[in-house]
Amino acid sequence: MGKIYNPTIKDVIKKARRNNRTVNTNMILKAYAYADDKHKNQYRKSGEPYIIHPLYVAYILADLGLDTDTICAALLHDVVEDTDSTYEDIEKEFSKGIAEIVEGVTKLGKLFDTVEEKQAENYKKMFVAMEKDIRVILLKIADRLHNAMTLEHLKRDRQIYIAEETLEVYAQIANKLGLYDIKCRLEEECFKILYPDEYKNLLEQVEKKKEEKLENLQKTKKRLEIELKRQRIPTIISIETKHLYNLYKKMQSKNLTLDEIKDLFAIKILVKNKQTCYIVMGIINKLYKLLPGTFKDYIAVPRMNMYQAIHGTLLGEKGVIFEAQICSYDMNKISKYGITAYFSYMKNTNKQEGNESVFKEKLSGIQNSLELEKQINDPKQFLNTLKTELFEDEVYVFTPKGEIRVLPKGATAIDFAYSISEEIGNHLIGCKINSVNMPVITTLKSGNIVEIITSQRELMPNENWLEYIKTAKAKNELIKHLDKMEQQKKNRIVTLEIEIEDRNGLALDITKCIQETNTNVLALKSEMKENKQGFLIIVMEIETKEKLEKIKKSILEVKNVKSIRELENKEFEKF
Repeated sequence: MGKIYNPTIKDVIKKARRNNRTVNTNMILKAYAYADDKHKNQYRKSGEPYIIHPLYVAYILADLGLDTDTICAALLHDVVEDTDSTYEDIEKEFSKGIAEIVEGVTKLGKLFDTVEEKQAENYKKMFVAMEKDIRVILLKIADRLHNAMTLEHLKRDRQIYIAEETLEVYAQIANKLGLYDIKCRLEEECFKILYPDEYKNLLEQVEKKKEEKLENLQKTKKRLEIELKRQRIPTIISIETKHLYNLYKKMQSKNLTLDEIKDLFAIKILVKNKQTCYIVMGIINKLYKLLPGTFKDYIAVPRMNMYQAIHGTLLGEKGVIFEAQICSYDMNKISKYGITAYFSYMKNTNKQEGNESVFKEKLSGIQNSLELEKQINDPKQFLNTLKTELFEDEVYVFTPKGEIRVLPKGATAIDFAYSISEEIGNHLIGCKINSVNMPVITTLKSGNIVEIITSQRELMPNENWLEYIKTAKAKNELIKHLDKMEQQKKNRIVTLEIEIEDRNGLALDITKCIQETNTNVLALKSEMKENKQGFLIIVMEIETKEKLEKIKKSILEVKNVKSIRELENKEFEKF
């Protein structure tokens, strides 16, 4: 989407109709009129009329081809929070669907003890709404994009807070949903705010490099166009530059200079289908030398955000290094628009729920984080776990059968086990990484082949594992399993209370009956009640239901022991 400043409602409708022919322009105009009236005499920090903001958010969503309800909700998304309108007003004037989207992005109004608690509660509210309707998060991302573009009008501390949150949360959600263009725009805007000097210097360096290399890049592009046309392969070829924030991160993490970056420039080639992608890569390899170790097949192994393409770094004309990026038209559409690329297809084929669930699966880490927060009730830990789940760095590991598991960077074999199933994680006793026995807390690396060793028995896991595992799913399941095993342990402690007439050797006769079953007697004591009756208390650990049945049989023998008046064993029922 090209940048446009202060779009009008005509711009929004024009963009909406171009990308989605089914939109109801009358409903959009009605939503605009309502929002314009409610925000009358309200202004942004920039001094502009407030209505500029919802118009821009609506324009972003119209550009993505979203439906009438989403565009209307974008125009109305601040009226409940910032005016006297209520959820009921929006539902009455428009529809329940529009009202629910607006409600999903409206911040909580109550007071909180800490910033972390407020932030955590607002995230939870938004993500719960997202689970019902994924358009909630799309609206929130568009809202955050326009806010990020206008941060210069806020105080410096607010700029930093919003920019950091945007990088850590919203850009990562956009990435998970495959909204690559919006993700990059969010990052670029925050990069300008957080590191203004680095941004300016890097931009100048990249522009200078591009000026130096452009002529030879264009010659390379021209030669590819001629060769592919000769081979009768229709293509669209463009020259692209690596996004500045991605470039900055790579330079920082690997301690590289700009001259050492091999994929600064890319020649992007769009073709008809998947098969043609591989044919084109073969043709390029004959024209230019592929640098060793740079071939990446994201078609065979797509990224978590569903990005698919073939990458390879080659030596072009006059030794200019470029990265070839080859994908089909459909792959390119998904890489740019993610989930929204499916929307028109979903409406036409009545498969919205099935396709939407694919992307909800990509955000399963969020739902696992919500479940974890319910158990631990710790806003700070919830936020840390959420950011771990969202962070884009990933490791690709394999089962012995060659199945791929994608986990966050820093994940361990414990995370891997629980990613397969709860059952595997609960029976974990060891692992092999690349056929070598390793501790289960070992951090995994991309390409590792991980074999999980399990026990047939359900074991009490190590509570210390919680310090090493990264994924919310593993933490959730481990905490539940620890609680379950602890409860089972309590339930296995059975108390047998026997009313007796005390005599020499009585306790020995009773315990002899019980110990014949090899039951572990934890305690044996006698006491007197107020009515001066004597009682013998026996505390036993019973590991299995089979052992319980044996104990019940032995009790029949206990009842026949001399001096037994009455025997109570009600606690057996809780086993």
